[in-house]
Amino acid sequence: MRINVTTTVARVLRVFVEDPQQPRYGMEIMQAAHLASGSLYPILARLEKADWIVGHTEDIDPKKEGRPARRHYTMTGEGLQAARQALAELHELTRAPAPSPGIWLPGAQPKGESG
Repeated sequence: MRINVTTTVARVLRVFVEDPQQPRYGMEIMQAAHLASGSLYPILARLEKADWIVGHTEDIDPKKEGRPARRHYTMTGEGLQAARQALAELHELTRAPAPSPGIWLPGAQPKGESG
């Protein structure tokens, strides 16, 4: 499944690509990607549906731990390849073009002239 990698999705993917084997949970991803839960969880659902990540709920006793069980997400091998390619394509689309030869840029001195 193809994912539309917006800049917001890219922020989430970068968290996973940093250490693809590291399981991540929602609050951790929200803090690292600087996103609110309302933005994050729909993205995680799409990534999971596309098999880019796999989610599982931790097996804990909520009363003993004093918190609800967390859902951890891990990047799949296929997801890692797709994420790296998508991030590279997004980077290519958003990088500033190199100046073309013969194009005068404001503040540049024409050849042979000095200030």
